[in-house]
Amino acid sequence: MTGERFQILQCRRCGFAMTDPVPVSMDPYYPARYRRFNALAAFVLRRLYLRRVDGWHARLPNSGVALELGSGTGWMLRALRERGWLALGSERTVAAAAAARDAAGAPVFVGDLRAIRDEPVLDLVVMFHVLEHLADPLTALAAVARRVKPGGTLILGIPNIASWQARFAGPFWMHLEVPRHLCHFSPDAVERALATSGFRVTRIDFRSFEHDPFGWVQSTLDRLGFEQSLLVKVLARMQDRRSDVLTTVVATLLAIPLGALGLVLALASWRAGAGAVMEVWATREDRPAG
Repeated sequence: MTGERFQILQCRRCGFAMTDPVPVSMDPYYPARYRRFNALAAFVLRRLYLRRVDGWHARLPNSGVALELGSGTGWMLRALRERGWLALGSERTVAAAAAARDAAGAPVFVGDLRAIRDEPVLDLVVMFHVLEHLADPLTALAAVARRVKPGGTLILGIPNIASWQARFAGPFWMHLEVPRHLCHFSPDAVERALATSGFRVTRIDFRSFEHDPFGWVQSTLDRLGFEQSLLVKVLARMQDRRSDVLTTVVATLLAIPLGALGLVLALASWRAGAGAVMEVWATREDRPAG
């Protein structure tokens, strides 16, 4: 976005890492078309997101009070409401909240958890690719824990910095996404963070058809020297691409065999517990941490 460089500072013991430096304002790093994909990409992502929520529904109660922090497209929020949940969401800007509200048909507020009463009133909190955007994840998780009922559920979706894909791509790994991603978790690191915050991890699932195979494609193209995140920019219809038409066509054609290989690698990494993205389920303990 800006040509600036950032470093990743990582703990050798648990694998947790942080982006350095933390920008004073994140506004310059969010493009105007952030999360606004073309029609085909949006259709595929929506179907995969709804499939994921169906999988959640099989493990959750039939109803309750749910909060989705960072509602994004609004697809998951709408799906929860359609499945019987009293659900609301949040977003970081007025424009993003309005877009999510219109798509979800549900209330979406601007801001953080301070808008919710500091009492255990929630049965479910969803943070799907949100935690990695926070500069102080422990404080955020503790704030969530205070608002979730004992026995309630927190569902996280976060990149796995200990994954095969991250190790292969190194600084070219698509899911580093600095500086929008301010913190980076391994399975061990997220389990420690949740335990410190008053949660107990009950399940970690590495299956992600939405993000993992494509991550292999984009990360490989970046490592080969193509414009960083070129395919993402194409799918999001971003016009400020540096690559010419021929380079874009070559990258798109390479994406076909890379996609097939990426799917194979993704399936193998899931079985090995080393997928690029983690879905983490945690239960709120009787006594949440500070």
